[in-house]
Amino acid sequence: MKDIVDNRRRIGLFRKLRILGLVMRENGIAWTTCFTVYYLASSLAEKAYGAMDRLRHEKSLPGLNSVKLNAEIWNQWDWSAGGEEWTQSEDWKRSLLKNVLQKHVPPKSRILEIGPGGGRWTEHLLPLAEHLSALDISQTCVDRCRERFSSFENAEFKVTDGSSLEGVDDGSIDVIWSFDVFVHINSREVEKYAAEFSRVLKPGGKGIIHHGTLGGKKGGWRSDMTADRFSEILESHSLAVTSQFKEWEDQGTTFQAGLYEDTITMFEKGASAAN
Repeated sequence: MKDIVDNRRRIGLFRKLRILGLVMRENGIAWTTCFTVYYLASSLAEKAYGAMDRLRHEKSLPGLNSVKLNAEIWNQWDWSAGGEEWTQSEDWKRSLLKNVLQKHVPPKSRILEIGPGGGRWTEHLLPLAEHLSALDISQTCVDRCRERFSSFENAEFKVTDGSSLEGVDDGSIDVIWSFDVFVHINSREVEKYAAEFSRVLKPGGKGIIHHGTLGGKKGGWRSDMTADRFSEILESHSLAVTSQFKEWEDQGTTFQAGLYEDTITMFEKGASAAN
């Protein structure tokens, strides 16, 4: 159905009316009325979203990604699914764990996780961690993770202000991990986070961050970030981008990093950038 709506411009108005008549004859008034409402509402929504995007960029508006809104949204979120509502499939998650997380997070690492949410990735980071610091903008998430992982003495969970890593010591972190978090963080806050990455990483330490690439043009409440902008910000803080990828291959299957052309960016702090 959605492909018909997305390609509505390929059929002229007169032919649309002819098709609508045929639709009614074959499906009846009730079904056709529902379809017509959906068709017209989607057109209005498309125009509204385009206007929102234009205003956001013209006036430098935060959209739904300000620090205050992020805190409010994720404090009120129903975390009963533990964040698995964003898992594309069990195969996708297994492959991401094998080809990204477990491949690039060495055992006995001092790990910083930004945005653990309900602990979706935390449970897989903990077995690799000498120590795990997990910071979240949501007190709800911090409380949930403290309860869920209370038996782990090598983990601590704290609330962050949405742009800093307060309480994390300089040069103390081997790996920074964040997934499904920076898709909601605007470039203004990413700039502040990047300075903090450079501060807390050890020389040779690395980061693995999943983020948006389309400047908020798709995906409803996504941030204003692009892949190029993310790289520029990191490099301006002496963090070298080592890899950016939107997909990976695993035994003949191609897996996507996210639903809206999201990217996973990997970076490293060089020895020359040591504080």
